[in-house]
Amino acid sequence: MQHTRIIEEHYYIMLHILLLKVLGIWPHDKSRLLLLQRVLIIILNVTFICMQLLVFITSRYNLVLLVKTMSFVLPFTIVAIQYCFFILKSKNIKNLHYIIQEDWKIIRNKIESEIIQKYAHYGQFYITLIFLYTCFMIIAAVLIQFYPIIFDLILPFDEPRPCKLIIGLEYFVPEDKYFITKALHELITTIICGLIVLTTATQMLIFIVHSIGMFKIASYRVRYSLEDSVLYMSNMGKERAICESIMQIVIAHRKAMKSSDLMISTFNVPVSIIAILAVLSLSMNLFRFFQAITLKDTVDLGISFIFITIYLIVFFAACLAGQKVMDYNNEIFRLIYNTSWYLMPVPSQKLILFLMQKVGKEFNLKIGLLFVGKMENFTTLLNHALSYVTVMYSVQ
Repeated sequence: MQHTRIIEEHYYIMLHILLLKVLGIWPHDKSRLLLLQRVLIIILNVTFICMQLLVFITSRYNLVLLVKTMSFVLPFTIVAIQYCFFILKSKNIKNLHYIIQEDWKIIRNKIESEIIQKYAHYGQFYITLIFLYTCFMIIAAVLIQFYPIIFDLILPFDEPRPCKLIIGLEYFVPEDKYFITKALHELITTIICGLIVLTTATQMLIFIVHSIGMFKIASYRVRYSLEDSVLYMSNMGKERAICESIMQIVIAHRKAMKSSDLMISTFNVPVSIIAILAVLSLSMNLFRFFQAITLKDTVDLGISFIFITIYLIVFFAACLAGQKVMDYNNEIFRLIYNTSWYLMPVPSQKLILFLMQKVGKEFNLKIGLLFVGKMENFTTLLNHALSYVTVMYSVQ
């Protein structure tokens, strides 16, 4: 495991790696139980989705039933797709780890080392933050599921409060029979799916944060390698120093673009599918949220609010990450343009012009095949979701 030392030390926290191994999606894991772990989790998730869809067979169909069921089915479907693609793309993820290892080898001085370490530690910080948020959501799910039992223990009534499952599942047994067993089944599946979202999303975040760090190193090399002091050297030394500086800038910029492009090509197809399902699921939960306000249903209100919050955070983070990558790439172009390139020898000016043409091309992260990671597209996603809510209200 020597080849993953930098990855494990600087980008992941130990709990994150442990969760990835437990879920069977740590790409460097060679455990014999790996296949069994993956099969059990897939079966658990797929059967849970099927149990939700069976409600359409045993219940009378209407728009409220459709929205309430699909507002749960779609998130679990997204998790299943994401989990399966992380299994299928484990070699690509391993290659991304190797690329990160190689990128650390081009670090030339202490300042560049501090830059890449700073962004690596940003990744660790975000992982910790998301982990705490996931724990909060799990606790909220437990309280929502078992709140009648908890209230009976704290404030006992003459008659126990009625208990029911939060997610509509069809077990083909009486609803009040084996409630604890069914509730635990629901809770365990929800926790596993929540951990899958946590571990997969944070892995993608790590790759984005590393790419941003490489763009910042390229910016640093432009700012301090093409400084005006080079212009006062002799012509021969000047040519050599400028060519060396440009070469180092190109290396850092190509490394940043390579890791970004490989990440995009790896997750393009699954993220495009997930993006469509996520917008539909957000619409369903928005409709359910407004319905809960009208009917004063606190349970539905809390559940839909949790889902809406998660989707908004994910959409905002994806658009913000894409915007940061685009901004840092544009920053390199601006810094090159602001150098005294016009005072350089003609051969060096040609190299600078070539570098500006390369860096000046728009570079961004595509969220699947459909959306470009920009902050302005965050509002576009919300507009699509709200338009679907309007359609559902008109159909109702």
